[in-house]
Amino acid sequence: MARSHKATRPELVCLIVAVAVGLWAAAGLEANSESVGRTARAEPEAYLPFVAKPMRTPTATPTATPLPRIPDVRVEGPCSSFKGGSTKDPNGEFVCFRNYDAWAADMTHWLVRDAASHTYTFPSFVLNPGAAVRLHSGPGSNTATDLYWGRGLVWNNDHDTVYLYDAWGRLVNMYVY
Repeated sequence: MARSHKATRPELVCLIVAVAVGLWAAAGLEANSESVGRTARAEPEAYLPFVAKPMRTPTATPTATPLPRIPDVRVEGPCSSFKGGSTKDPNGEFVCFRNYDAWAADMTHWLVRDAASHTYTFPSFVLNPGAAVRLHSGPGSNTATDLYWGRGLVWNNDHDTVYLYDAWGRLVNMYVY
């Protein structure tokens, strides 16, 4: 039993184009065979019975680039010293952050805030897995284990809140004491 095949629109277009090209090529060959010995070349007299219509090229729908996952970086309470320091030496006051993830956390442009909105922005900084860093309130030279805010005392002695935000403004960790 023969199976019937219903041609799709693209198949029909291809068939029509193939037939038209074949007719045009055949007409060109006949014209060339008649013009042997003449200096001027005859143009083929084929009429192409179709008009090509421009088609819209489909474009991909733009999608938002997903944000990276939030690393597991937390305030390390026992390591931190919120009551230390003095107005003459504010570096005795510091907060510790530890990376509990299995991979490094790029903390560049992360923010640390307290309840009074004092804000520190991390410089170019990567915290390795399992590593900790102390953020001192006073001035100093940054290292892989110690960063310096460069201001006076920040944290209240009796109670305050440490907010840690990633570079996209997402809350990573909050610590209340």
